[in-house]
Amino acid sequence: MLYLAEVQRRPTGFGGLGGGRTDLKLLACQRGEHNWAAVTGEEVIPADEAKEFSPGALVLVDLNNNKQVQQIQDAARQLVKILQNFSRSQEKSKTQWEEIEQWKASLTFQAQELNRREMELQAKEEQLEELQGEIDKLEQQRQEISQVQQESQQLQEQIGQNRAELEAARLELQRQQEEFEQHKGELAQGAVLDEEQSQYIQDLLSWLTEAVTPTNSLGEKLSQSLEIVNNQQETLEQHRQQWDNSPNTDSNTQEEEIESLASHVQNQWLEWRQDWESFAHSMGGLRVQQTLLASKQEYSQVLNAQIVTQTQLYEQLSNLVTALENGGTAHKVDVEALEKMPLNELEELVQSLQQDLQRDMSFVKDQEEELALQQQEIDALQRRIDKASEYDRINLDSELSDEKDRYKMLNESLVGSQRNLKEREEILSQHQAVLWRRLGNSSDQEQSNQIDLKPILSQVETQSQQLTEELQKLEAEIQQIQTEITQKEEVINGQTQELAVKRNEIEQLELSLREKQKANIGVGSGVVYQEVMLSLAGYLEQLRQQLEEVVGGVNQVQGIGEQVAQLGEVLQNILVQPE
Repeated sequence: MLYLAEVQRRPTGFGGLGGGRTDLKLLACQRGEHNWAAVTGEEVIPADEAKEFSPGALVLVDLNNNKQVQQIQDAARQLVKILQNFSRSQEKSKTQWEEIEQWKASLTFQAQELNRREMELQAKEEQLEELQGEIDKLEQQRQEISQVQQESQQLQEQIGQNRAELEAARLELQRQQEEFEQHKGELAQGAVLDEEQSQYIQDLLSWLTEAVTPTNSLGEKLSQSLEIVNNQQETLEQHRQQWDNSPNTDSNTQEEEIESLASHVQNQWLEWRQDWESFAHSMGGLRVQQTLLASKQEYSQVLNAQIVTQTQLYEQLSNLVTALENGGTAHKVDVEALEKMPLNELEELVQSLQQDLQRDMSFVKDQEEELALQQQEIDALQRRIDKASEYDRINLDSELSDEKDRYKMLNESLVGSQRNLKEREEILSQHQAVLWRRLGNSSDQEQSNQIDLKPILSQVETQSQQLTEELQKLEAEIQQIQTEITQKEEVINGQTQELAVKRNEIEQLELSLREKQKANIGVGSGVVYQEVMLSLAGYLEQLRQQLEEVVGGVNQVQGIGEQVAQLGEVLQNILVQPE
C-alpha cells in the first residue's frame, strides 16, 4: 500500500555526521486512485532506505502487509503534479458547467417553443373537431333529405300510374256519359235497363271506385313528406339566422386582425431573439473579463508566493552573512578531529556535504512551491465562500478548514526542512573553513565568501522590490477589471429583466392570438358551411314545389272520385225504380 510519510532521523556517532537511524512517520495512505485518508494516531516505522532524504522531507513509500519498505521516492513533485491536475480538473469542470448552463438555457427556449407550437396545434385540432361536428350534422340532414327525395320519387311514380289509370277511367266515364245521354230519352219515357246493362254499369262503377280509393292513402303520405320538407326548411332557416346573427359574418375583418396580430407576434419574437443574441454576446464579453480577472488573480497569488519566497531567502542570506561575519557558530563539529583527518578524506567529506546540501536545497524549494500552491487553493476557496450562499458556505467552510490543516502540516514540514538546511549550511561552512585553512588559503577564501554574499543579498532585495512593484501594478489592473465587470453585470442584469418582461408580453400576445383563433373557429369553415346550407335550402324548395304539384294532382283525382260516387248514386236510383 502506498503511504505519504515524513522522514525522521535520530543522529548518532561523531558530530552528527556518522549517520544514524532513519524512521518514517506515516501521515496518509492511498485508498484509491484519487482517494487518500489520514493515518490515525502516530505511526512510525524504521526505514534505513530513506537515509538519503533530509529530515522533515515528505516521501511516498510503498509498504507490504508487514509494513516493510518496498519502494520509496520523493513526494514533492508528485504532490505538485496532483495539485496541478486537481486545479486543471476544477477549471475544466467550471468550463463544462458554463456549457451546461448554456445548453439548459437553449433547451428551455426550445421547450417553450415546442409548448407554443403544441398549443397552436391543439387549438387547430379543436377547431377541426368542431367543424367536423357541423359537417356531420349537415351530412345527416343531407341523408334525411335524400331519403325524402326517394320517397317523393316513388310517390311521383305511383301518382303517374294513378294518373294513367284515372285518365283511362275518365275516358271510359266520358263514353258512358255519352251513352247515358243517348239513352236518357229512353229512361225519361220510363224505360229501364236490362240485367246485362245494369251489371256492366255496376262493374264499371266498382272499377272506378277501386281506382280512386288508393289516392286517399297516397295523399296522406304526400302530406307527411311535405311536412318533413317544411320542417327541414325551418331548421335550415334557423341555422341561417344564427349564422347571420353570429359575429362570424364579419369573417374577413377578423381574419385580417388575426393575420396582423400573428405577424406582430412573429416580429416581436424576431426582435426578442436579436436582443437575446446581443445579450449572449454581452455574456461572452463578461466571461472573457472574468477569465482575465481570474488569470490575473492567480498571477497575483504567484507574485505573492514569490515575494514570500524572496523574503524568506533574504532572511536566510542575512542570517548566513551575519553568521559568516561573526566567524561562524560551532555546531556539533569536532574541529580537532577534522584537523587530524587525512586531507583527501576531508575533501571527500566536504564534497558529500555539498551534494547533500544541494539535494536539501532542491527539496526545500519544492516544499516552498507546494506551500505556495496550497495557499492559492485556500485563497480560491475563500473567494468561493465570499460569493456562495448560506447553504453552500457550510460545506465550503469545512473544506477550507481541511485545506488550512494541510497548509499547517506542509508549513511545519517546511520549517523543519529549512532549519535542517540551515544547520547543514553551517556544518558545511565549518568543514570548508577547516579545509581551506589546511590548504593554506583559509583567510582569503573566507573573506572572499563574505564579500560574495552581499551582492547576492542586494540582488535578492532588488528582485523583491521589483516583484512588489509589479504586484502593485497588477492589483491596480485587477481593480480596474473588477470595476468593469461590475458595470457589465449591472447592464446584463438590466438586459435580463428587459428580456424577461418582453418575453412575458409576447407570451400574452400569443395567448390573445390563440383566443382570437379559437373564437374565430367558424371563419375557416364559413364558406363551405354557407354553400352547403344554401344548396340544401334550394334543393328543399324545389322538392317542396314538386310535392305541392303532386298533392294538387291527388286532390284533382279525389274530386273525380267524388263525381264517380255521385254518378253511382244516380245510376243506383235508376236501377231501383219500379217497373
